[in-house]
Amino acid sequence: MMTIAHPYQQVQERGTLKCFLLALFMHLLLGLMLYYGVHWQSRTPAGVEAELWDTVPEIAQPQPVVQPTPVEPQPVLKPEPDDNADIALQTQKRKQAAEQARQADQRERNAREAERQAALKQQRQSELARLQAMANSAPTTGGAGNRAGTGAGAGGNASPGYADRVRRRVKPNIIFTEEIAGNPAAVVAVRMAPDGSLLSVRLAKSSGNAGWDNAVLRAVERSDPLPRDENGVAPPGVNITFMPRE
Repeated sequence: MMTIAHPYQQVQERGTLKCFLLALFMHLLLGLMLYYGVHWQSRTPAGVEAELWDTVPEIAQPQPVVQPTPVEPQPVLKPEPDDNADIALQTQKRKQAAEQARQADQRERNAREAERQAALKQQRQSELARLQAMANSAPTTGGAGNRAGTGAGAGGNASPGYADRVRRRVKPNIIFTEEIAGNPAAVVAVRMAPDGSLLSVRLAKSSGNAGWDNAVLRAVERSDPLPRDENGVAPPGVNITFMPRE
């Protein structure tokens, strides 16, 4: 197709109006967008609430802490004393004390007895020396008168009641607490100076009980000096019988 150009006519470009309108529309649209965009940004956005539902696992409740109950300390029980053991111990102590006292008393008596025996021995020796001197100074003549004087001076035979006098003197000094069967007799031979001082004491016949025999011998020694006879002179020797039940 051919376009016939007319001289002196302005040629109009096709599509210019459309482009203008399109540009105007775009500017209006841009203006609206800017307006609403600024207006939207200037408003406080409303909060959006959303509830989320989900299965929540059960949380185990913590177990309460049990405070331990304070344990009171048990009192320490002292062992109760055994009465039987205490009685036995006290009895043993008493026995030991009694034994110690008995031994101390025995030692004291032995010491006194030793002193007495020493003094008695010295006295006997002195008496024997005196008797020996008297015998040496006695006259060697005189016949019957001399024999009578010798008999009287030496003591002669004891009177019938002299043995009983000696027993009465010795018996309070007998210390004997043992039980003894029967009534055994112990015979003691005694030698004395004229004043009754003991020169010797021995067991002439045993009673069969050693305890009784020893008690009698000690009692005779404790009775020194023995009583004199009726004539004022103790016999030189005499045998005395002692029985527990007299």
